[in-house]
Amino acid sequence: MFIEQSAERVRLVRALFVLTGLLPCLAFVGFAVWRNSTRHVAAVERECAAVLGVPVEIGGIRHLRPGAMRLESVTVFAATGESIVRLPTLDVEISAGEIRLAAGRLKCTPRAVAFLAQRAGDWLGQPERFSKAWVVDVDEVVWHLDEPLRAPAPAATRPGGIHAECVSVEGVRAVRVRREPQTNDEIRVQSTIVAAAGPADAAAATNIRRLEVQAVVDEPLPAAIAAAMTPIPAALRLTPGSDALVRGRIAAVSQEGRWSGECTGTLERIDLAACTANTTHRLTGEAEVTISSLRFDHGRLLSCDADCVAAAGRVSQVFLGAIVGMLGCRAGPAFRSLASEQIRSYDDLACRIRIDDRGLMIRAPGDRAGAVLRSQGLSLLEEPVEQVPTERLAWLLSPPGRVSVPASDESAWLLSWLPISGRKTSSVGGSPGSADVHSLPQRAERPVGKGEF
Repeated sequence: MFIEQSAERVRLVRALFVLTGLLPCLAFVGFAVWRNSTRHVAAVERECAAVLGVPVEIGGIRHLRPGAMRLESVTVFAATGESIVRLPTLDVEISAGEIRLAAGRLKCTPRAVAFLAQRAGDWLGQPERFSKAWVVDVDEVVWHLDEPLRAPAPAATRPGGIHAECVSVEGVRAVRVRREPQTNDEIRVQSTIVAAAGPADAAAATNIRRLEVQAVVDEPLPAAIAAAMTPIPAALRLTPGSDALVRGRIAAVSQEGRWSGECTGTLERIDLAACTANTTHRLTGEAEVTISSLRFDHGRLLSCDADCVAAAGRVSQVFLGAIVGMLGCRAGPAFRSLASEQIRSYDDLACRIRIDDRGLMIRAPGDRAGAVLRSQGLSLLEEPVEQVPTERLAWLLSPPGRVSVPASDESAWLLSWLPISGRKTSSVGGSPGSADVHSLPQRAERPVGKGEF
């Protein structure tokens, strides 16, 4: 009897040991093996690709603590298969309402900036897809201006990190990006759904998305990086050169895809040869443009006041003739070369440009006796006597041999954005965030004939 009871107890203890000890240990071991397996990495890759909308490749995964992991050798690809973003490591921490990402170093190209800006736009406009808040920290951002990653940004840009937040409060979604260590440099974008003014029947009315943007860039930023954040199509952007830097401030609002607002700023180290490489006329030298005021309403420029200076360059005689014939500048004493040179050297360029609904006005600084462009101390071009229609700027960009504008993508876009000369435009009432925005015509009502040289 004693032996039978003892054997029965032994079997019971063995069964309890297997159930409470050995099986859980095997389950934990299996789970650990799976978390370090290629299948687990592939599963995380699929989850990341579903969120970002593009393929993602991960070299390995380390689990730091519950809810937190470190992704190693992370590469984000474009739909075409080219890499957009590469990170040595990326720490990911997920909680009930928030996702935190942290990276040590990011090599960032204009293409990568455009991709990240698009993802931020998706977060603002797709609450069903992005239901959680996002917080992103990068210890060091290194700007690269060319693909593949080879050309670092100018040394004038101070290295630093980035802190970004994507948050939602009571239906208002916002993205904030600031430079670290914390400075005044910051970009804020806020998205709000507002009721569209329209039919009296509330059921028939549709809601529209309103975007408000405020940005401060006091420390110079590579111009190519800044351009990648803008809604201007890439094919229409001028290339200011790899050394060009931008700084300034902007406050703007968009409704139904049309932007209204104002900005100020400076574009430094402009390579005029790179800027005009794809245009009809060529110009070399290094320039700087300072915008003291630029105002726009519903996608059309209201007014712009800017100072332009350039030094030590070359310009074609054909370009000089085009400026005289189209922009109203007057030929100076040195306008024609005694040797009939077709490529002219110039010492400096300096002018103040005013654009508004009355037209385009070019003025030389007061100490230059009206000279806009000088060569060997003599005037090549002098300021115009009066304003000219703003459409003349599009004429200047149009390829030769055409009878009307728009004659190219660049000139067509420029015409749709410039103020229409001779017609009163509305002003942006109050701040860019004001609800009082006015509609402006988007194109000229008739084709404009091309002027003569």
